[in-house]
Amino acid sequence: MSALAVPGWARAVLRVVRLVAILLIVASLCFLSMQLLPGDPARQILGPTNATPEAVAELRHQLGLDRPLGARFADWVGGVLQGDLGSSYRTGQSVTDIIAERVPVTVELVVFSQLIALALAVPAAIAAATRRRTGVDRGISLWVFTTLSMPNFVIGVLLIWVLSVSLGWLPSNGYTPWSEDPARHLASMIMPSIALAAAPFALYQRVLRADLVETLSRDFMAVARAKGVSPARIIVRHALRPSLLGLSTSVGVTVGTLIGSTVVVESLFGLPGLGAELVSAVQGRDYVEVQGIVLVIAVAFVLINRLVDVLYGVLDPRLGPAGTPAAGGAG
Repeated sequence: MSALAVPGWARAVLRVVRLVAILLIVASLCFLSMQLLPGDPARQILGPTNATPEAVAELRHQLGLDRPLGARFADWVGGVLQGDLGSSYRTGQSVTDIIAERVPVTVELVVFSQLIALALAVPAAIAAATRRRTGVDRGISLWVFTTLSMPNFVIGVLLIWVLSVSLGWLPSNGYTPWSEDPARHLASMIMPSIALAAAPFALYQRVLRADLVETLSRDFMAVARAKGVSPARIIVRHALRPSLLGLSTSVGVTVGTLIGSTVVVESLFGLPGLGAELVSAVQGRDYVEVQGIVLVIAVAFVLINRLVDVLYGVLDPRLGPAGTPAAGGAG
């Protein structure tokens, strides 16, 4: 029986089972990787002065660190399934509550950066593809490769030097909640969003340009030109949509990596997001908090890429929801 003959409900069940298996593997790796890190959380919490053998042993017992690894893993997975990621070693606060407080800042930063990246990449790709091998194409390519070669923290430092130190237009760091002052809130998010958007912009522009060049060379595009369809309509109605599959894949993969990239950007600009909290937890050897944050980031990455698979079917009805030919759509 071919893959196309499998009933739709069976393919849906298989995708759910595969997704659950991936999430279980991700959770296991998150837990085990933290246990393999050097250092003792009990000694870190007590500090060099109070870390006597007796005090360390007592604290390890209170935290459950003296229990077998398998028992700790089973308890942790059971808590995760109930929405309980444990409590921070350093503060005693629920890790779930810590993440809930920090996630909105990180999500806003990622969304802003994606909007900036796409707003710049799509017109730049269209301009380069429609003016292939001209000065416009070469100039845009130079801009893109220059941006791609610079790490986001370097771009962040340059933005601070130009927009904050030299011109005084924006605050160099810090965060103002929207509820306190919307204008200052947006001002505090502009430079971090631009710094985080730099690499995605370069990637999106190159991917979409290549797909547009290929689409514009197809026969149906020549037919549209022969019918007298305007160049703008050809791009928007005929060329752009079939060229978005590669871009949607890039967006899905990049969003997951951007969540990890916020570690640098949030620390540089002093934003109280998930990335900055992860740095603080790693420095404090707070394994429970690190496990919870890493798990949330990993699960977000998996789910976002699953949504991208579903988006394939929206962009091209000939494809199924997982990016494979839909039943009956094969030639």
